[in-house]
Amino acid sequence: MREPLKLDDLQKKLIAFFKQNKNQEGLTLREIAANVWANHPQTVLNKLNQLVFKGYFVKDNHWYRLIREEFGSQQWDVVQLPIYWFAQCWNKGKAIIDEYSQETIPVTAAFVWSDLSKCFFVRAKGNSMEPKIQDWDLILIRQQDDYQEYDYVLVLHNQLPKLKKIIKENGKYMLESINRFFDKVEISPFDETKIIGVVKKIIKSL
Repeated sequence: MREPLKLDDLQKKLIAFFKQNKNQEGLTLREIAANVWANHPQTVLNKLNQLVFKGYFVKDNHWYRLIREEFGSQQWDVVQLPIYWFAQCWNKGKAIIDEYSQETIPVTAAFVWSDLSKCFFVRAKGNSMEPKIQDWDLILIRQQDDYQEYDYVLVLHNQLPKLKKIIKENGKYMLESINRFFDKVEISPFDETKIIGVVKKIIKSL
């Protein structure tokens, strides 16, 4: 069994504080810092983000929700997932992406909630998917070539990696952005198009 990710004293205090106070959305980081004896609100923010990666919290609507209260309640499975840059994805999917990974990030099975061997991260680039996905956000992708209409997908379209929705409109498949200032792009039968995977989580850039 892999060595568990240890928690420091402040991380344990934050878990205990959120456990005792179920509704945190009305509190500021400064107020939380005062309650857990942290020296600065930014320290609290950093520790909460660390706890997301360790599988204790999820981030919903720009706030944090405790999902695991006990320090040793489940078996740890910690892996280093790669982070890929959009400019380096190129046109043949994961096999080529593997050659260009320059970063990794430690995550637990509880955080990913999927087959770890099929998951990786990419950095979002640009503003076509705002406000849902913003520039520099970390996006967890599960490798698969099937998707649902409501899914956001990582697709290689004419050698360009894109985060989009794929919709069918008037018998044609289209790449759709969330940002209303971006037009839909038709997927031509002559285009080179490959679904790499589906977006499973979005980690907002700080």
